[in-house]
Amino acid sequence: MVTLFRIINITFILGSTSVILVIISLFTPLFSQAIVYIFSLLPLPDMPAAAMSSPPTAYVVLGGGLTNDHNNQIILNRYSLNRARTAAGAYHDLPLPIVLSGAEAPWLGQWLMEHGIDGLISENASMNTCENARFTAKRIPLRHVYLITDSYHMARARRQFALNGINSTPLPAPLPVRRDWMKPAHNLSHSRRAVYEVAAYLRDVIRPQMDCRHANDVTSQQLLTPRGNAAKDSDE
Repeated sequence: MVTLFRIINITFILGSTSVILVIISLFTPLFSQAIVYIFSLLPLPDMPAAAMSSPPTAYVVLGGGLTNDHNNQIILNRYSLNRARTAAGAYHDLPLPIVLSGAEAPWLGQWLMEHGIDGLISENASMNTCENARFTAKRIPLRHVYLITDSYHMARARRQFALNGINSTPLPAPLPVRRDWMKPAHNLSHSRRAVYEVAAYLRDVIRPQMDCRHANDVTSQQLLTPRGNAAKDSDE
């Protein structure tokens, strides 16, 4: 009986210590960095051999949300802006077609054209990550792409593209704030983003989104027509 109580006591102490350490790590770069590392180890679904062997032939930029400026005009939020900047930098190093996916596509396209990049392909009917992949696959035949989104969203996005037969090489865009040991609030924003993506990834695996429409349910006209003034703050 004494031994049993000692085991329970030790287990409680170790469990409590682990919980405390995890909570503390949320305010440091450690937690979010660990999540990104774990995401990088996750395998992708099987894809056609051609997708696995072909080189990337385009950049695909996933929208990260819209916001309003001081004049109440719709603009890219900081997530989307960083993705546009990442695409522009990559394009200037290696010019390839750029596919813009999401309701943010018109604003992403405008920003890129203002920075000297044209010949863009837009898909602005999708409203979540699953639809990003399905509608992109319908919009243009692709086997392998450079995928641009943030590092937390990347694993979930790559999985969805793989399910639609598209291989991807990640090009992570930075988050609006950087990890910094001296700035716990910044680290906590990364931790929140990481926790959200862990939950969303598990949801996609265990219980896929019911509102993820099949690409065949959306007409080509819908894929090309701007979607009004819808705005979102992060990936779904």
